[in-house]
Amino acid sequence: MTKIDELLVRELGKVGASSGDIAESLGEKIGIPTSGAITSMGGSFGAKIAAKFLPTEQHQVELTIRSDPRFILTKAHAFMSSNGRVTESEEIEKSPFPAISGVVGSGFLNMNPTILSCEISAITDDSCTVVVSGAAKEGLIKQRSAAKAVDRLAAALS
Repeated sequence: MTKIDELLVRELGKVGASSGDIAESLGEKIGIPTSGAITSMGGSFGAKIAAKFLPTEQHQVELTIRSDPRFILTKAHAFMSSNGRVTESEEIEKSPFPAISGVVGSGFLNMNPTILSCEISAITDDSCTVVVSGAAKEGLIKQRSAAKAVDRLAAALS
C-alpha cells in the first residue's frame, strides 16, 4: 500500500469515527443507550477496513501561471489550510520539485478526504508551470472527489 493509500485510509477512519459520534448523539435523543467510545471505534474500524478495498481515483492538471512560485505555494497552503489541513512531510512521498500537499474534503458535502498536491515543475522569467494533482478513494457511486478538489485548487491559484 502506498503512502497516499495509507493516508486516505487513516482519514476515512476519522470520518467513520465522527459518524459513530453522530450515531451516539442520535441514540441519546431517541432513548437508545450507546457507548461513545464503542460507536466511535466501530465507525473508525469499519471505514478503515472498507477503504482498503476501494480503488484510489486520481486526477491531475498542469497550469502555466504568470506569478512567483513562492506566491503560488503560499496560495496553495492557504487553500489547503482553510479547506482541510496541510500534510506533514513524513505523511506523503517527497517530490523532487518545490511542492506542498494537504488533505481537504471533497465530493458530496465535502465529506470524502482527498489528498491534494501542488508542485512547481518549471520556472521561467515571468511564469511557472504548476502541476496540481489529487487522489481520493471512490466507492460504487463515483463522486469525482479528486477531480473536484483539483479544479477548486486550480481555480484558487489562477
